Amino acid sequence: MRTYAAIVLAVAAGCGDNLSPASETCEPAPGPVPAQGPFADPLALPLPEDCVIGGLRDLPGRWFLRAPEELFDFGYPLFEGSCTTGFRRANWIEEDLDTSDNSAFQTWSDGTRIYTRSYFVFEAPMGLFEFAEVSAVCMMPDGTLAGVSGTYDTDRGEQLTDLIGTRFAPRDTGARGLALVGEIGALTVAAFNVAVDGTYAYVVGPTGLEVIDVADPAEPMIVGHVMGDFNDVKIVRGGGKVVAYAAPSRSRDGTAIIDVTIPDAPAFVGTVPEYSHSVFVTATPPRLYLATYTSTVPVYDVTVPLSPVRLGGVPIIGTEAAGIHDIHVQGDRIYADKTTDGVVAVDVSAGLTQPVELGRLPTSYSHATWAGVAGGRQIAIHGDEGMTPEGGAFMRVLDADRASPTFMKEIGRYQSRTDVGIHNIQLVGDRAYIAYYQDGVRVVDLANPTQPREIAHFNTWDTAIGSGHPFEGALGITVVGDLIYVADSNRGLVILRATL
Repeated sequence: MRTYAAIVLAVAAGCGDNLSPASETCEPAPGPVPAQGPFADPLALPLPEDCVIGGLRDLPGRWFLRAPEELFDFGYPLFEGSCTTGFRRANWIEEDLDTSDNSAFQTWSDGTRIYTRSYFVFEAPMGLFEFAEVSAVCMMPDGTLAGVSGTYDTDRGEQLTDLIGTRFAPRDTGARGLALVGEIGALTVAAFNVAVDGTYAYVVGPTGLEVIDVADPAEPMIVGHVMGDFNDVKIVRGGGKVVAYAAPSRSRDGTAIIDVTIPDAPAFVGTVPEYSHSVFVTATPPRLYLATYTSTVPVYDVTVPLSPVRLGGVPIIGTEAAGIHDIHVQGDRIYADKTTDGVVAVDVSAGLTQPVELGRLPTSYSHATWAGVAGGRQIAIHGDEGMTPEGGAFMRVLDADRASPTFMKEIGRYQSRTDVGIHNIQLVGDRAYIAYYQDGVRVVDLANPTQPREIAHFNTWDTAIGSGHPFEGALGITVVGDLIYVADSNRGLVILRATL
């Protein structure tokens, strides 16, 4: 992200003198503007000189809007309106110019540009603290969008980033090779991730943990709930207990220990006193691994699952700022997804504190890995997140055979399209199952790992109601037999069946 100098803002104040005219003027009544705070003037944001005057008549619809040089500055906004009513961002926060509650939200358009702004102000120990986010876009002569996004806070001041936009629509329609079996909507289940154990699915999200009876997957039923704000979940059995470990969404919280032995009476027991963004468990031996966004992987003995015992931490060498987002464990081998350091494979057979690095693969933002056998070869599938230099994230197929000359090298690659990133992945047999955000579920055949081939899909994202957040849609995925359990941020829990 770059900070504009004052001279750039001075030029921006005159933006519009050289705008390209549209064939007909589009001039809706623009309405009021904010009375206070940063970015209060919609005309002061630096848009290109060749914005089309009145060009917003062509704006309505879904767009892919991104900052070309930023991994995580992108979104999929839906715009609506007309030259008569004005234009606004659909499915966004309701208009609110009243700052008496210390916040305000604004959408404004004049037919040439559309401007959105959120603003917060409150008293802090050091005095008044303000925070604002803003964006403004206009139509270009070639039918694309150009714009700028900005943030301001009292500590860091103002930062602006250029944006470009292209039309966005579903990659394909309907489904192929996957059929809907059952679901529970997002109004009932807030779904970020899902684990399945026996006839129960455990779904976590910003409202807590839901225990769902899936004995009849066509009629899933919520039978238990534990309040919380969770990002990930895994299940362990031991000592006559069934326990869920839930990774918290907030970095100040520990990893939750939830007794789900009685499905309709789940109980929060306590926490592992360490934060985790993601968790991984193994059954033999019973172990819990935490991805903590640091350079160390804490490991716990969960033989007695209600009383985890810390065994140590596995150090993963690299840039300290590149914390570990996720992990996959296969025997004595740990694959650590170390964000901007890439994916790192280490062997811990000599002890947790003495890992031997086996290899690593630099990536834009290492997010998730799953190791196994496909096509008769030891492989690992790896997903980036965000926007890579090649466009949207993609799934790499890595050689995971330690004896191979191409160990930890990319031997194959699959990408749905350049506009969408990957969240979670799972390898089952010769197939990779991908929770692919706005592209729903994608199933990729890896019978020949060097030539990944998509063989099935199911679109879960509804382009009409999606908020346009960069990380929405299909997030979590767990495959059990021929059933695929999907945690979808807009749709809830979706249960699919493979039909191919």
